[in-house]
Amino acid sequence: QQEPESVVPLYDSAPVTIRDIRVTVDASGVVEPEVTVEVKSKASGEILSVHADTGDVVAEGALLVEIDKRTPRNRLAEAEAALVAARARRSIADTQTERSKRLFDSGTLTQADYEQTQLELANAVAEVVSAEVALENARIAMDDTAVRAPIDGTIIERHAEPGAGISSPPQ
Repeated sequence: QQEPESVVPLYDSAPVTIRDIRVTVDASGVVEPEVTVEVKSKASGEILSVHADTGDVVAEGALLVEIDKRTPRNRLAEAEAALVAARARRSIADTQTERSKRLFDSGTLTQADYEQTQLELANAVAEVVSAEVALENARIAMDDTAVRAPIDGTIIERHAEPGAGISSPPQ
């Protein structure tokens, strides 16, 4: 009788462990972004500082560029003062309209003079609305001096340099 040959197992055994499996692929090609966003300033003036460079990863809302605020700040102050003056004129026109109504009702003031005070009140109200709009536009222009990232992403190109002047077309 023949001795059985020693049986060699067809597999290796090892204890079970958790580990990463790494697969690498070599390929050539071009990596392109899913979305490209060109960031432009709505403000005009001198670039004071640039806070991001090519290759930087930025979050949505991150400050990218600061533009000189002096002119927008002055326009904002002018708009605030104009609104205060417009509200004062409206208040005076209100008072004059009430007074002219009493005088008209008593027969002391003519119809034409009474209508003139009503027109002055309407103009004063319109002036307040215009001043409020101008103030809101001045605040927007002030906010536009800080250029922020519109989305999360990576800076692909940077064209802004501190000290450079930029001009944006009027809105």
